[in-house]
This record gives sequence, C-alpha cells and structure tokens, in this order.
Amino acid sequence: MIQLRKLGHRPTQGLNGAGVASLFRDGLSGLVFALVIVTYCISFSALIFQGDLAGGLTLGLSTLLTGTVITCLIVSLTSTLSPAGAGPDTPAVAVMSVLATAIATHAASTGMSAELATIHVLIGISASTLLTGLLLFMLGSLRLGIWLRFVPYPVIGGFLAASGWLLVTGGIEVMTGVAPQISILSISSLFASEHLPQFLLGMSFAIGVFYIRRKVFDSFLTLPVAFFSLVIIFDLVLLIFGFSEQIGGRSSWYLEGMSGVNLWTPIHAVVETDIEWGSLAFSAAEIGAVCGVTAISVLLDVSSLEVARQQSADLDKELRYNGVANIVAGFAGGAAGNLSLSGSILIQEAGAVSRLSGVAAAGFCAIVLFFGADVASYIPTPLLGGLLAYLGLVVLAEALIRSPAQRSLTEFLLAGAIMAVIVYSGYLLGVVLGIIGACLLFAISYSRIGVVRRHLTRLEFASNVERSPHETALLMEHGAQIHALWLSGFIFFGSSNGLFEFVKRTMDKQTDPKVRFLVLDFSAVPGLDTSAVLSLVKLRNYCDERAANISFAGLNESLQNAFTAAGIVTESGPHRAFPDRNEALEWCENVLLSGHESAEATEASFEQWLDDVFGGELEPSRLMSYFDRRTFKEGQVVLKQGGQSNSVDLLSTGSIAITITDAKGNSTRLRRMAAQTVVGEMGFFRKAPRAAAVIAEQPTVIYRLTRKGFARMQEEDPKAAAAFYRLIVRVLSDRLEFANREISALI
Repeated sequence: MIQLRKLGHRPTQGLNGAGVASLFRDGLSGLVFALVIVTYCISFSALIFQGDLAGGLTLGLSTLLTGTVITCLIVSLTSTLSPAGAGPDTPAVAVMSVLATAIATHAASTGMSAELATIHVLIGISASTLLTGLLLFMLGSLRLGIWLRFVPYPVIGGFLAASGWLLVTGGIEVMTGVAPQISILSISSLFASEHLPQFLLGMSFAIGVFYIRRKVFDSFLTLPVAFFSLVIIFDLVLLIFGFSEQIGGRSSWYLEGMSGVNLWTPIHAVVETDIEWGSLAFSAAEIGAVCGVTAISVLLDVSSLEVARQQSADLDKELRYNGVANIVAGFAGGAAGNLSLSGSILIQEAGAVSRLSGVAAAGFCAIVLFFGADVASYIPTPLLGGLLAYLGLVVLAEALIRSPAQRSLTEFLLAGAIMAVIVYSGYLLGVVLGIIGACLLFAISYSRIGVVRRHLTRLEFASNVERSPHETALLMEHGAQIHALWLSGFIFFGSSNGLFEFVKRTMDKQTDPKVRFLVLDFSAVPGLDTSAVLSLVKLRNYCDERAANISFAGLNESLQNAFTAAGIVTESGPHRAFPDRNEALEWCENVLLSGHESAEATEASFEQWLDDVFGGELEPSRLMSYFDRRTFKEGQVVLKQGGQSNSVDLLSTGSIAITITDAKGNSTRLRRMAAQTVVGEMGFFRKAPRAAAVIAEQPTVIYRLTRKGFARMQEEDPKAAAAFYRLIVRVLSDRLEFANREISALI
C-alpha cells in the first residue's frame, strides 16, 4: 500500500468516480457537437454539390466527414484552447462552393460528364486541403503567428458577432427549411402555417436554454439534458400520435437518412481516372482562396475564442497542428477544416472538461462515416436548429454584451458594421474592410495625440553651456526667439500636418520678438512616411519666408538620409542637423549671441566680474594673490578624471569641456563652460576624486587655488576667505536657480 501511494495511485473508488464523471461529461458534450457538425456537413455538401454536381452529394458528405474526423481528432488533442472542436468552417466552405462551380463550369465547356466533373471537384477540394495544411504549417513553423496578431479587435468582434448571427439564421433555416432574410416577405414566410410550429419550437428551445443557463441554473447538464429530453419526448409523441403526418409530414420534421455515405479516396481516383489537370489549373485562384480564407479563419477563430474564454493561446502551435490536420485530411480525401469557434463554445457549453470531448466527437462522426448510422434522422429539425440558434445567441452575447469594445462606442459601431458586411457580402470582404476601417480609426486617434511631447523656449531650457554673466543676460533677454520641441512616435500623414500647424500657430502668435530658431528633437522618433517628409518641406519653406532657422536634433540614419535627399537639411545652410538636442541649442544660442554686442572675455573683464561679485568690499587682487595662473592649449587636460581634488579653478578666458570616459574608453561631453565661472569646487570641498575630466576647448587661462593656498588664505586673510566662500555660494546658487527653472519647465 505504501508503495502504491508513492507511485501516485489513488483509491479505486475515487479514481473511478472522478473518471466516470469526466468521461460522461466529455462523451455527452462530444455527442452534442457531433450531431451539430454532422448536420453542418449535410448542409455543406448540399451547398457544394448542387445542379449538375448533385450526383456527388454522398461523396461530398464523405469528404466533409473525413475532414471533420481527422481535424477534430488532431486539433482536440493538440489545441492550447482545450476543450476544442474542429471541422469545416463556413467561410472556407463558401469558397469551396465557388471552387466547385469554377471546376464544373470549365468541365462542362470541355464536354466532360457530370460524374467525371464531380471527381475533378473532389480532387480540387483535396488539393486545396493539402495546400491549406502546408500553408498553415509553414506559418506556424516560421513563428509568423505574432504578425497575424495585428488584426484589431473590432475585426475580431465583428467576425464573432457575424458568426453568431449566421448561426442563428442557419438554425432558423434548419428548423423551417427557409433561409431568413431581413425583409417583410422573409419574416412573414417564417410565420406561415407550414413553418410556424417548427420555428416556435426551435426558438423556444434556444431562448429558454439561454435564459436558464444565465439567469436560473448555470450547469453543464442544462443544455444536453434539455436537448435529449425533448428529442425523446418529441420522437415518442410524433411516433405514437402521428403528429408529424398531421403537421407537414415527416420530411418537415426530420433530416433525410444518410445510409448511403461512401468513402472518397483521392489517390485511388487519380490512379483509376483520366484526370484533366488543366481544369484544376484553371481554378488555381479559387484553390488559393480556400487556403487564404482558412488561414484567416484559424486566426479569427483562435482570437475570438481567446476573447470568449478570456484565455491566451499559442497561435504558432495552433497554426502548426491545424496544418498537420489538413495535410493528413488532404491525403485521406477530407475537406479543409480548422479549430471551430462555434464548435469549441458548444463543447464547453455542453459540459466538456478535457480533450477527450473532441476525441469523442470525432469518434461519433467516424461512426456516421464508416457505418452510415442514421443518427440525425431521429433528431427533430426544430431541435437541431434550436441548438444552432442557442449557440448563436451565446456567441452574440459574447460579441455584443460582454465585449471589450463596449468601452468604446466607435469600436462597437465598427464591429457592428463589420458584422453587417460579413452577413451580407461574405467573410473576406468584411475582414478586409474591417482592417481598413480599424487602421483609419487608429490613424485618426493617433493624429489627435500629436507628436509634440514638450515645447519650451530658451528662457526655460538652455544648452549644457555655462556662459559668462554678460552672455547669460543677453540670452535671458532674447531667449524667447529660440523654441525647442520634443517629438516622439512614428510621424505619418495624420500627425505630420498636426506638427506643421502647431509650429505655424506658435510662430504666428509670437510676434514680438519673432521666433528665429526652432529646435526639433527627433531622438524619440523611429521613423516617418513620405507625407511627413512633405509636411517638413512645407515647414522649411514657411520658416524661410520668416527668416527662421530649424535645427534638427537626434536624427537616426534613415531620417538623416530622407531629410538630406529632400533638401530639408544642409551642411552650411540655415537648416542643419545635429547629433543631439544640446548641440542644436548651443548652435542656436551662438548664432543669437553673434547678432548682439558681446563683451569679449579677457583677464580684465574677469577682474571686473570678480569686482562685481564682491561688490567693492574686497579688491580682487587681494584674493587672487593666493591663486596660481595657469595657461592651457586647445585639447590639453586641465583636470584628470579620477584624480585627486586638491584644487579649485577660476576660469578667466577661453572655454573648457566637462567629459566622462566609460569603462570601454568612450568619451561623452557632459557640459561646456565659458569664461568667468568656477570649476572643480564640488570635488574640492567634498574631498572626492574627480568624477569627470576637464579639457580645454581653446587656449584657456585659469587661476588655480590649491588646498595649501586655501589653508594659507584662511589663516592669513579670513576676509578674503569669506569673500571666496561668497563667490562659490553665488555661482552654485545661480546654477541651482537655473536648474530649478528647467526642472519646473520639464515637469
């Protein structure tokens, strides 16, 4: 006993109880699905093989049932959305009927007999099934499922709603034998005396079970118990009392028998029959359409089932195994099939708990195929139709009541429009128009967001250049002439014109002073389309008329090439490209300063700056007596990264760059500092190693206060030391004040 427990065995009674319950539920749900799918196969066979091809009805039924058995077995055992059902899908069968008509028409033009034409149609269906399998398997093996995920939800919602509507109308047609249309004549025909009992019985069953499952008693037994109970009651009533003869005859209450079903083997037919391959080649487009429509059906059925069950599927795996199922079915003489949205929902509603439900359904369909069991002829058509109508109500409720599209009226209306197009014009047109509509909605919505994420002037945001007080004052006075725009997102035909209009409004609104410089930061823009390039050309022309310069910052290689080819940017013109926003702003500041009288930085102006800082309380020479004068050539290192912070420097003339070098040896310029400022004070007072290097960008003069000199100044001249402290505090305060202003502007 201990050994058995270690191996994971359970007591026999518990195992049998759980196993029997699961098998019962799976078997019952599989039987319900099998009855429905057999009904579908009969109607599909009648749809494909009509007119001159009517003699092939039983062979066509064999083809559809073979495809159902194989696809249902393989898909139910491998699907990531278990429990699942599979079989021929309505859109694919609709295209198969077109394929059959094309082959039959071409065969008739060559004088081919109806029997031989039927064989050609069956071979065409088998070939399309095989090619469909290869296409699906290739898509799944190459892991292209993720690209098919770009189908927007309104398309899936419309597909789901249309499937539900067609299930309801198909159920009504099974009940009454009349295909319902939205017209007074069609509706009145449903209530004609010969159809009214069937219609009322079927719809009462559908609506009643739907209401009970959702409002009264939500149990998996509700549907099968109600269905089979009514079947038994009706069979007994009609048999004992003969009501079927009194109300329309037996043919209006039951399907015709299927005892004459024959197996179809394409390989045998190819060997034994003289096939006219030209007739099949003539229908290559229709065969390709079957492949494409089935692939779309797999995608939409999987996506719709994910929404309906709130589960996530492995689409690549679904494609692969649906492909395998169709490859096997093609060789065996079956019609194309795939994971069925309606079948999977029906199996779940009927109480399925595992993959065995699909296996059971395949087994019941195999009994019909191989033994000709006349199952459906004992099920009253109103109840079969009611089963389809109930399933349609479930799907419609998922699509229109519990749909995520309810959160958006626009998407809900689009889903409804797609549903209407599918119902009246077919799945292919509905899906194509739906994708176009969803793309247009996305374009309109995205264009409303705009690509301008932030807009500041030089008064609020500056380049990483610390300038002299005189230049700083000039930039504060005239900084409103420089506007910086942060852009983001893909720029396309909808948003590019919005960018142009935004800039145009900004420039038209600001007349004093006029906007002279635009900095457009493209560092967060991955790309743009041709329409956006044309809008930027229009923006360039507009700025030329107003003597404004555009600086394009952060362009990637593709944007750089596109702008250069369009003549938007040049190397020496008014509109230029820069590696980043900082360099673009710095260039605009330099051009702006060049148009104003700027005091040249000299050692005399440096002493004047110190005198202004001290306010006449201390002679600058008294403080500078503790400093050492140093000169540096362009490119010479002033302070070394990682070095000891044993000095603080006052920049007299020239300019320096603050750079940092990473572990890989890559250098990045963090900041540029012009004359009349302080360098190295943070490391000096914190006694920390130099965090960055300081390099002279041009011939530069600095005055250096060493740690020994600072100690001597504190000891010999406390007043000079206090003045030096005030100098440091003032410089740091100015930097902090501007940093606060920038941070406030960026929030």
